[in-house]
Amino acid sequence: MRQQEYQTVFNFIGLNMNIFKFIFIAVYTTLSVFEAGAATPGVVRVQLEGQEFLIEAQFPSQGDVKLLLLQPHEGNDEGERLSLDWDLADGVWTATVNRLVDGRDNLLSRFQLVDMAIGKPLGQARWVGNIESIAKRSFEFPKAKSIKGLQCIVDIDDALHLGVKQAALNVTLDQLVDWRTDSGQFSRQVDGKTVCFHADYVAHIDSQLKRLTDAGVVNSLIIYNRIPGTRDGSPLVHPGTDLAKSPFRVGAFNLATAEGVRVYRAAIEFLADRYSNPKSGHGLAKRFIIGNEVQSHWHWYNLGEMPQRQVVNEYHRALRVAHLAAHSIHPGIQLYVSLDHHWSAQMGNNPQLSMSGKYFLETLNAIAKAEGDFDWHVAFHPYPENLFNPRTWEDASATASFDSKKITFKNIEMLPAFLRQPRFLHNGKARRVILSEQGFHSTGGKNGERDQAAAYAYSYYRVKQTEGIDAFILHRHVDHPGEGGLRLGLRSSRDGGVRPIYNVFRQADTAAWPEVFNFALPIIGVKSWSETLPIRQPQKE
Repeated sequence: MRQQEYQTVFNFIGLNMNIFKFIFIAVYTTLSVFEAGAATPGVVRVQLEGQEFLIEAQFPSQGDVKLLLLQPHEGNDEGERLSLDWDLADGVWTATVNRLVDGRDNLLSRFQLVDMAIGKPLGQARWVGNIESIAKRSFEFPKAKSIKGLQCIVDIDDALHLGVKQAALNVTLDQLVDWRTDSGQFSRQVDGKTVCFHADYVAHIDSQLKRLTDAGVVNSLIIYNRIPGTRDGSPLVHPGTDLAKSPFRVGAFNLATAEGVRVYRAAIEFLADRYSNPKSGHGLAKRFIIGNEVQSHWHWYNLGEMPQRQVVNEYHRALRVAHLAAHSIHPGIQLYVSLDHHWSAQMGNNPQLSMSGKYFLETLNAIAKAEGDFDWHVAFHPYPENLFNPRTWEDASATASFDSKKITFKNIEMLPAFLRQPRFLHNGKARRVILSEQGFHSTGGKNGERDQAAAYAYSYYRVKQTEGIDAFILHRHVDHPGEGGLRLGLRSSRDGGVRPIYNVFRQADTAAWPEVFNFALPIIGVKSWSETLPIRQPQKE
């Protein structure tokens, strides 16, 4: 607007320009001193130095600030307000905070600067940024000899005969944690309180990991949370979980209460400690996958009906705490986000129940960067667009675009390419990708089993040629009756029923693969395997 147009508006509401100027100046001068600061105020960095946290922050020298110490379960308007002695050097204020206070270890806390003049937070809360400095282990986990892996192994001897180089094992907190007692064979102390673990379940994990580790297999733990029919005081159940309607009885980790955080932290620390020591004889687990298909949370990480960004916030806390807990023991443990094949699309239409994988990763990345970036990766499930049709090379919704509705094996290169964008890098490096759960349905009959085997050959070849993918872990070893009619197994039953895919899988990472895979070329409709690769590079945003 021109000045005379402004004057017309102000005259209409009974004001003239001089009065407006007076009001503007009066309001401006009552603003907090932080509003006019040259530098963005807030906590810049939190570092561990011995038994203290070194807090680095920016705020004007005339400002009245306090530091809010927030436990993982506390919101930004909760926590303990600390009055600190700040020192200024090169435009940055520093202060120290004790790590241990009244028997509580604040290692998993975040720190928020507060402007006391207006009672509002300044900038973002920040978590500890150098947790690896206190890690007690540093050996390098063995590297996998190939991408070939298997999930839901029912016979380890048979899996080793198949030549698996990687494996994924389910670990459910409700089976691991014995929260009803404070004594037992296996336990961990957190903040002066004991969290115990079921000995039989620990022995079960040991028996699998030791056999597989001894055979040179690299292992991933899929850590998730089955929920009971009633909360019954269980600290494992998130308050937002819909116990009555959760479709598959899989809920979110409880990071909403102090006890929930303590139990969850103890479980992650116990697993990290037990399975990162090559001298323990219990086996090794290099990767922790936190939750399952979390962007479709209603089904696989139930938080009830919840806005999308809040879901990502809740999950970020679980992932962050797992990172801090695991890396305080061994920084070589990799933490993974679990996503299904929905990319720009979502499962269903209700935004309170699910979201796109693309939105989930973009939002998670933004939150993590704002609160102090850390090392997380992606465990993806690129099932065919129709789980009952193994012919994934025909997937219409899998396109060569970052806005593809789904990411399946037909366009799997889109995912690592998306994560190579500068905004997703961590310390200059791209997030890694593993394919931790996916399989191919056998529709029955000769052609059904043939197409299942061809789908594996096609997918294995494409993944092996795709930069940034470290594992292709097939689901599953043997058909399971509880999978809605899907027949995904290399075998139809444990004692027999070997399908053609069995031998294709066995030979996939051997010198015999060209001969064994050759049958699939005419089924896919190509003359050579190079024809299955993308013609052009993925688009850039």
